[in-house]
Amino acid sequence: MQDYNFTLKYIPRKTNTKIDILSRKDQVNTKEDNKDVQLLKDKLWQQRMTAEITMIQRRTIIEESDRLKEIKRNTMREKEVVQALKKEDGLTWEEDEVVYMKGRVYVPNNRKIKEEILKENHDLADVGHLGQYKMLELIKRTYWWPGLKEDIKKYVQGCFKCQQNKVQHQSKAGELHPLEILEGPWQEISIDIIGPLPKSNGMDAIVVIVDQFTKIIRLKATTINISLEGIAKIYRDEI
Repeated sequence: MQDYNFTLKYIPRKTNTKIDILSRKDQVNTKEDNKDVQLLKDKLWQQRMTAEITMIQRRTIIEESDRLKEIKRNTMREKEVVQALKKEDGLTWEEDEVVYMKGRVYVPNNRKIKEEILKENHDLADVGHLGQYKMLELIKRTYWWPGLKEDIKKYVQGCFKCQQNKVQHQSKAGELHPLEILEGPWQEISIDIIGPLPKSNGMDAIVVIVDQFTKIIRLKATTINISLEGIAKIYRDEI
């Protein structure tokens, strides 16, 4: 087409009243168009994908082997893990100085190792800053340690990029309505009843009246079955 000098012009359907010969041509056979034509051979795709998979596997093997060495160096284990090993129920076992909990590698209480695992399952571009539940599911495929869920929650909440870019789905907080400032005592009170208590002179409860302005407390012996009318009488007579 580069040998021709032409201009492409769009004409709306309603105004295109004159029949376009090229678009109405019915002799064109599109069934055999580009049949058995392959621009990129299969070998090119296979070589490319094989090379990428080999690089990923090699990097994973190196990282895992280094991490397992670090795990083996840490011989201190939590009480929960030691008790699980003693049960010998088949869910927890030790193999080549590595403890497995339900098929997952147990990570000892080493801050560096835990931070590396959390980082590679959250910060990397191919992971995409997952939320705490998806991140938990991803890590539990391979690793486990006591308090894993809480560590993931704290890591996600403290991620600076997540705080910058992720949308908050919670509803907006309402406006604050502070309480009015009192101008004098006994304008606002709180009333509570303590009981039942051991009986003394027929009384088994105490009415507590507190002034919210001065915090003055008034106590009055009463019964646990006192009515609202009885409390009103105590307020009238004692305050």
